Formats: sequence, structure tokens, C-alpha cells
Amino acid sequence: MAISELETLVRERIPLVAIVYNDSSYGAEVHHFDATEEELEVVRFPSVDIAAIARGYGAVGVTVRSVYDLTAVQEWLDGAREAPLVIDARIASDGGAWWLAEAFKGH
Repeated sequence: MAISELETLVRERIPLVAIVYNDSSYGAEVHHFDATEEELEVVRFPSVDIAAIARGYGAVGVTVRSVYDLTAVQEWLDGAREAPLVIDARIASDGGAWWLAEAFKGH
């Protein structure tokens, strides 16, 4: 959940896969705030290249926007796996998960 854990995984050469479901917002907070578009700007943020951040720490970083981008994931699986893999999975920002909307009803 924090970048320090990624540094440990790289240093110890642990072949863990981390998937970041990246919708350029804090999804739970979008539902929790249940605010106007203007007020939601506090929980939404510009696109960040999480795969590049992972590579900067020495991990393998892959950005996935479509099924075709999964080739890099397969290459990591087929390879030596001497570093963790971080997948920046760009998902649609279409209002968030239905189950979060349900969980935050009445808050």
C-alpha cells in the first residue's frame, strides 16, 4: 500500500505482482463525498504514470489500457521474474464501483 514496500520487494528480488486499478481518483471517496462535480475535484487527480514510478524503483512497470497491453505481463511471467511487477491498470472512471455506491448510501 506504500512505496516503501515496493523498495523492499525490489531489494529482496521478490517476484510479486501488484495491480493498481487506476481510475485517477480515490474511488471510495467519490461515493463517500456524494458531492457536486466541483467538490469532487479534491478526490480526483490528473493521470499519473504509476508504471514509470515502479520502474524508477527498479521494478518492472507496465501500463495496461487494453488486452493487447498484456503482452508485457506475459513476458514477465515467461522471464526470470527477478523483480516485482507493477501493473498500472487504467480503468474507466464512470462513477465508481456499484458496490461502493451501495455501501455508502445514507452516509
